[in-house]
Amino acid sequence: MEAVVRGNTRTTAILLAGLMATILLVPFVSVSASLTTAQSDVYLSCVEDDECLLTPTPIGEEVLSDTVFASPAQPRSLTFEFDMDPEQNQLALLPSVLTSMEIDFRFSGDATGAARPELDVSLILGQSVTDWEFDAQPIPGQSVNEPYILEDEPLNLNGNRVLWPEDVVRLRLTFVLDRPGTWELHMRGNSFFQIDIEWSEDIESRNSDEPSSDLEPQSTEFETSHKGALVENDRDCWAFEVEQHEVLSVFVIWEAVPIEIEQPHQLPNLFMPNGREAPAPEVIVSEDGTETRITYRWRALPLGDYTLCLGGVAEKFQPYTWTGQLAYEGLGPLDPSGFSGTSFYPVGAASLGDENDAVQLETTTYGFLILCLLVLILFCVDGLRHSTSTSLRFGLFAPGVVLMLLGGVFHPLWAGADEVQLDEEYSLDELVEYRLQQLWDVSYPGVPEQVLVKQTGATWGMLDGERLQLRLEVDEVRPMEDGRWQLVVPELEDLRLDEAIFGQVARGGVQTTDQGLLEDQTVRFILLAGRSLLLDLLMLEGLLVVDERPTSTVFHLDVEMVTAPATGSVSVPAWGTRPSTISNNDWVLLQSSLFPDQISVTLCDCDLDLLDVRFTPSDGFDARDVPKGLGLRNASGLIPMATPFAMLGFVFLSLSARIEYTRRKKARDLAQSMFESSEKWS
Repeated sequence: MEAVVRGNTRTTAILLAGLMATILLVPFVSVSASLTTAQSDVYLSCVEDDECLLTPTPIGEEVLSDTVFASPAQPRSLTFEFDMDPEQNQLALLPSVLTSMEIDFRFSGDATGAARPELDVSLILGQSVTDWEFDAQPIPGQSVNEPYILEDEPLNLNGNRVLWPEDVVRLRLTFVLDRPGTWELHMRGNSFFQIDIEWSEDIESRNSDEPSSDLEPQSTEFETSHKGALVENDRDCWAFEVEQHEVLSVFVIWEAVPIEIEQPHQLPNLFMPNGREAPAPEVIVSEDGTETRITYRWRALPLGDYTLCLGGVAEKFQPYTWTGQLAYEGLGPLDPSGFSGTSFYPVGAASLGDENDAVQLETTTYGFLILCLLVLILFCVDGLRHSTSTSLRFGLFAPGVVLMLLGGVFHPLWAGADEVQLDEEYSLDELVEYRLQQLWDVSYPGVPEQVLVKQTGATWGMLDGERLQLRLEVDEVRPMEDGRWQLVVPELEDLRLDEAIFGQVARGGVQTTDQGLLEDQTVRFILLAGRSLLLDLLMLEGLLVVDERPTSTVFHLDVEMVTAPATGSVSVPAWGTRPSTISNNDWVLLQSSLFPDQISVTLCDCDLDLLDVRFTPSDGFDARDVPKGLGLRNASGLIPMATPFAMLGFVFLSLSARIEYTRRKKARDLAQSMFESSEKWS
């Protein structure tokens, strides 16, 4: 049997009087219960017998209580539902973890005393539902009257991180009672939950440009600052007069928002005095994690009255600021001439080793192997004669052959085989290509937002449960202050980010608009890839640390990736998965110390597409932040100290050959003397 309980059906007159006194003595304050960055605590409250709410401050009744008649054969379910009041009125980015929850529910059986009933909790946040279960504790114990507590529990968001205004926020509690007794639900601060919102925005207050549309554009001065927001498929239009100029520029700054609700930044529509749309502008895009700056430039436009329109798409939101500029031709930092034409990965940004004491590693060669084979052949030809002494053959010759085979033949063969790239392994270039292809695929319009967020934030593109197998070639190692060694990968020094990204654009079949500009999807991919690839390589470089001085130039990494708290901006999360060999706490520490202070990715959609990637490294990164146990394995041979083994075998063989030569010489001399003596007597 199930019942929905809204209050005490037999509230006493004393409780009513106390409630009335509370209402009269405490002034009513209207506070928004909306989940925001400023409001993380939500309290369970019942202001009426049949009205239970989620409120930002404790209000209403302090205790709900009633008696129940139940048995194990006929248990009774008590269900409480608490809805957010007033309803959610801001756009919010939900965290992946519920900080805490406490439910103070007490039950005392008529015959058995205090007990802890079974509890099912459901937290509904928009389109997501997260359930928790508490088992019953029928035998009285120390914890039976303690609150039900949750701490740092994952939320089952299913990729739906965004909570829109008017979305449902509801908490459902279901207690299962299997014996007669009295229950009490304590509120007024005793029952609550805490959820730390990472980002929130008041849409209504940010959408300050309204009303504006194609039919009713706002009149304005062109060279002034304009603030507004594109809410879903909104169209914001402004009318202004253009005076004498050579270059007309429109600067748009888009604030950072979660990537799943980011507007696509479509080319604005600029309508000339004759009503026709202006030709395609020159476009320069720059993104640094906190905002996206886009410059549109037109030349040789006629004078007169113009209309500029910005358009959005459904289920997207982003605030912006734009301003205009009328100028004459000149060179500035946003002109294509300001681009260097090349954009290399800034190798050494995560380097902690001492470059002055760097040790060069030698590649594996097979000269020693060939020499050992020749020596073995020569000694075997001489040592396997039938006349050889048996004790000499097995006492010195055989051990010498074994030692030379182990140290001079099998060891280098094993080492060479261990350096070969396996079929399932990536090289660094292949890992970069895989990552860029992944980002290209998720940049397409229509890709679900949860897929975009998950794959963009995955470290090295590896999702939860996937296995990263990587082969790296190292040319030198540098000692660190804590005794470890940092690896230097030469491929990073020669890696051009712009070539890799534009190469993926070419492989993906880049499309352009009728005006010759890159499509929105391509621009989005280039900016996303510039940032993501830089962070992936920075994390890889920072983790290339080993405990022992390497003996080979080849390293193998084989590790499973698991989910981790992401870092970076709310618009583009980063490093959201970690190697399973690194603990969550160590990973968070590494994130906070390694993440750059600033990242800037700038694209010039000009006659010659140009990309510029710059960043300011963190100054708080040191050797203590690099966790141990990543799992890098240096390619190695069969045994340690192989060369001394081979040299010892050579000594054994030489000694064996010398003794055998001496023995044979004595035998020859003895035979010769006997032959001469026989001739003398005859």
